[in-house]
Amino acid sequence: MSAEFAVLGPLRVHLDGRDQHIGGFTRRAALAYLLLNANRTVATTDLTTAIWPHEQPPTARGMLLNAISALRKAGLDITTRKPGYQLNTDPAAVDLHRFRTALRHAAASPTPDQAATTLRAALALWKGPVLADLAAEGVTWPALTEITTLRDQAVEDRFEAELAAGHHHEVIPELRALIRDHPLRERLQGHLMLALCRSGRQADALAVYRNAHNRFTEELGIVPSRELADLHRAILTGDPALTITTSAAPPLLERKKVSVLVVRLHQRGEGEAADERLETAVARVKERIEAMGGMTVTTLGSTICAAFGAPVNREDDAARAVRAAGEVTGEHPAAAAVSTGPALVTSGDRVEVGGTVLDAALRLLAGTSPNEVKTCPVTERLLAPVDDDTPFVGRARQTAHLTEVHHRTVTTSRPSAVTLIGEPGAGKSRLVKEFTTGRRTLTGRTPPFARNDAFAPLAEIVRAHARIFDTDPADVVTAKIEAVTDDPWLVTQLSALVGVSPRGGDVLMAWRRFVEHLAAEPLVVVVEDVHWAGDLVLDFLHGLTDSTDDVPLLVLMTARPELLHRRPDWRSTLVVDALSEEDTAVLLKALLSRHDVTADLLALLRRSAGNPLFAGEYVRMLRDGVPDALPDTVQSVIGARLDSLPPREKAVLQDAAVLGSTVWPGAVAMVAERDVDEVSRCLEVLRQRDFLQRRTTSNVVGEVEYAFSHVLVRDVAYDRVPRGTKAMKHYRAAEWVRALPLEHVPLLAHHFQEAVWLAEASGRPCDIMGRAARTALTDAGRRASALAARDTAIRCYRAALAVCPPGLPDRVELLTLLGSSLTWNGGGLDELAEAIALHLDAGDFAGAAEASRASWKAAWHRGDHAAAGRHLDRTIEFLAQAGPGDRVSGVQAHLAHSLTLAGRPDEAVTAAEAALASAAGEHRAIALEARGLARVEQGDPGGLDDLRQAVADRRAAGLSPGLCLFNLSTAHSVLGDLGERLATRTGARVDALRRGDSYTLSWLDSSQYAELFWDGRLTEALANLDGVIARSPGQSHLHADRGRGRLLAGDLAGATEDARTALHLARAKGHPGELQHPLVLQARIALHRGERPEVGELLTSLPGRQITGLVGAGLPIVLARTGHGPESLVGVSWSRWRDAATAYLAGDRAQAVRVYEEIGSVPDAREAR
Repeated sequence: MSAEFAVLGPLRVHLDGRDQHIGGFTRRAALAYLLLNANRTVATTDLTTAIWPHEQPPTARGMLLNAISALRKAGLDITTRKPGYQLNTDPAAVDLHRFRTALRHAAASPTPDQAATTLRAALALWKGPVLADLAAEGVTWPALTEITTLRDQAVEDRFEAELAAGHHHEVIPELRALIRDHPLRERLQGHLMLALCRSGRQADALAVYRNAHNRFTEELGIVPSRELADLHRAILTGDPALTITTSAAPPLLERKKVSVLVVRLHQRGEGEAADERLETAVARVKERIEAMGGMTVTTLGSTICAAFGAPVNREDDAARAVRAAGEVTGEHPAAAAVSTGPALVTSGDRVEVGGTVLDAALRLLAGTSPNEVKTCPVTERLLAPVDDDTPFVGRARQTAHLTEVHHRTVTTSRPSAVTLIGEPGAGKSRLVKEFTTGRRTLTGRTPPFARNDAFAPLAEIVRAHARIFDTDPADVVTAKIEAVTDDPWLVTQLSALVGVSPRGGDVLMAWRRFVEHLAAEPLVVVVEDVHWAGDLVLDFLHGLTDSTDDVPLLVLMTARPELLHRRPDWRSTLVVDALSEEDTAVLLKALLSRHDVTADLLALLRRSAGNPLFAGEYVRMLRDGVPDALPDTVQSVIGARLDSLPPREKAVLQDAAVLGSTVWPGAVAMVAERDVDEVSRCLEVLRQRDFLQRRTTSNVVGEVEYAFSHVLVRDVAYDRVPRGTKAMKHYRAAEWVRALPLEHVPLLAHHFQEAVWLAEASGRPCDIMGRAARTALTDAGRRASALAARDTAIRCYRAALAVCPPGLPDRVELLTLLGSSLTWNGGGLDELAEAIALHLDAGDFAGAAEASRASWKAAWHRGDHAAAGRHLDRTIEFLAQAGPGDRVSGVQAHLAHSLTLAGRPDEAVTAAEAALASAAGEHRAIALEARGLARVEQGDPGGLDDLRQAVADRRAAGLSPGLCLFNLSTAHSVLGDLGERLATRTGARVDALRRGDSYTLSWLDSSQYAELFWDGRLTEALANLDGVIARSPGQSHLHADRGRGRLLAGDLAGATEDARTALHLARAKGHPGELQHPLVLQARIALHRGERPEVGELLTSLPGRQITGLVGAGLPIVLARTGHGPESLVGVSWSRWRDAATAYLAGDRAQAVRVYEEIGSVPDAREAR
């Protein structure tokens, strides 16, 4: 039998290539200690001390003997040798031995490259902290510290080898990540300083030393070592041994085009306090200006003068200045003016600007009111969008169709939807641009990584309308949404949609309501690239116009033909097909003229095949001097153009492609490890060469936003990035995204996930990447779960588990999250069973209770009520052993809800009250609702107050009260007040329609037959029930209700069929509360046939329960005809239904009729007569 062991991470055992589970702490601890001393005898006293270091149990030696015996039975070679035991194994079978061997080989390597390669392979053996699972349970053996120290030294040796091999660019992100986790490790600080210095980033290297010095003195009371100080001095003095050179340029006087921003703050008051307020405001304004790329030139009292374009020009200096002015006047009582023109600029330690442009800005400011921004004509011209001078040809039919649909939408105030279907490059986006020009439009784009972000295009539309930037902190985002709507529910849901609120189960309803509000005036909502959208968003968009109020809204989508493969029934499509030869010729002539290129027009016509993108790329390829041989595919054409770029611009474009379709100079600089000004210049060159387009607004304040001219350009550039370096570039992209104030959890998960996959595929796995990917994917899954995007959540959790080896502490949480997400379809039981076992191994009873309660949900959705009951029993057992806390109160609240549905009201009340002792927010509302329903089931009208309070709490928390209102209406009917039921349902319907809550509306619609029945409209009720049962054929109560209706209508055969079906379904489910009505119906049918029914099972099912559903007068009629009196109802919970039944059984038919009439049931009053 071959055996392999892993201790560099969670303890793992492989026997004959298969994982061998070692259960129980004592067994695992004994095995781990023996493995650390493999092939050596370990004394029994040492083993018992290692396992029980503080207080050994009286039976410690016996427990150890049992553990050793169990390990032997598992197939491990453990021999007894005085004074203890020895684990015999091939040394190479233990990963720790292989790790130590690799370190010796690395030390003897002849070259730094070989040493780095060997150390990378050695470190790849680590799958987490040494014996991570045992360490999580409190094991603190000195050997663990020694091995961890050995790993730390290996990591530092590896970076030293990488630096010696010239890999200084590549190691910077890893070093930064490690220093964040270990800020007091000097050697890492030195490695990062040297890497930055050799990458030409002297200032950043010096900043690392300053930060380290401050941290050491503040936290340890010491200064950095002499070695680190010497390195700092060498960088500071430009020591040639470090292979960097620095030179300070003397101040230079030159004439430049700049944009001057002048701000005048309006501060009230006088005296010292007013001066302090002004000083604070001036400092904040200067920070805002500098964050957007400006430089403060001078400050005089409340007036600040800044320059954009000095000392370094950017192509968007005017836009930056105006954006800065807008931000400043939005945050402070201030006036601002921007003037653009040539000026004499002195650059050096200070920047000075002189000339008429400054005078012009001051003149503009003199006529500017507070909170107003004025710009000169030159600035206004620079801000105007650059028109695409490529002719728009061949789309007259599509444009006419869109215009007609839009006209109909506006004149009828009825929403419409159109989807443009076309191959990549066919001109869908250009058609959208031409059509929406001059029309009120909001646009959202579906990213290729939408698998981790279900609602990305919808969130982009909200951000665009509310002017939310990626650099906005959470409180600013919330304030901007509150400025859009004062509805607390909408604020909560839209905040969740854009990523700043944890609760958002109603985001689709909220987004529809938000768009309806905006569409009070004609509106076009554009959703691009919906072929990348998930099924949840596709379902929503497909039915959007059917569920939206009557407003002049046109939803315009774009997609590739593959959408129709996924959704053959997709409605309202408009094909954007290939251009005709005549239109293609017009386009090519214009492009050739624009780029001053001569070419064989007929050859270009044949090659272009009517694709506008193809045509444009061919002409640009010829313009850029690519050889005459024309490639056959558009990807090849783009690749040829890419090859014509200078090496630096080509590399920057490829680095930009790693980020996605939208990029910013700061982000590209992070990915490329280049200076941001150098990157900005390259991006502008790429824009001029038509690889990129510059957008007029940016989601990142202070940064120009660029977009690839077409997604295919981005794809080709991305494919050119070598896989080995692509992983680290994605990691750097993720680091940039993580630094943004506004969280972009799905995008972060995408980059970290790609980094891990690519690193593993290239044979260079990295623990840091795996941990970061696991965290990001888990966060993305949680966000998707909060937004009710369950398929996305499941995908994220599964991806996180793929980079979470067995034994890591994160695994149990991921199993619980994944299993809980799968329960909606009746799945997840295997994952939850493993999670429960791991929770119990760790002594985490609260976690076990959470996973067990989720297992109940899976069994419940499968219809297996017997198994569901067992899971509830285990949940109660685990909670009894768990300590207090928010997690426990949340599980208690959900448990109470589950117990209510399971027909266990007494236990539900107990669990709900335990939860209410500490629950808040949504958990408090869940507990109140559960207690209210349980009390009603017990016959306590006070449960109605709980339900009303639950509705109020949900509203106060910004959550939809729809289902809670539905349950309140059901509670009224259970207690026998159909008037209040109808009033509550009416209110619930109004609320649901206002919110666009289709889920609550579906519940209201599917139970509408009951009010038709109680109103005496039997024919309508039966017709409605037929439709409901066709949609949900497996519900026993529906068949029982229809059976009673058929019986009253004289359809004995139909009633008999329904009774048989209802009883079969009720018994199969095993839910005791569902038997009552089928049994009553079966007995009534027997009476109609002149038979005497057996009612023993019916009598047994009554105690502790309400008279359910549409049973009504049927129960007392059956009991009276079989010789039973009022005493048979003693155990039934109180309700007005019981009052009527008691009167009937007591012989007071008149009283029974009166009560049924007061309840509001026409057929029951009729039958009681």
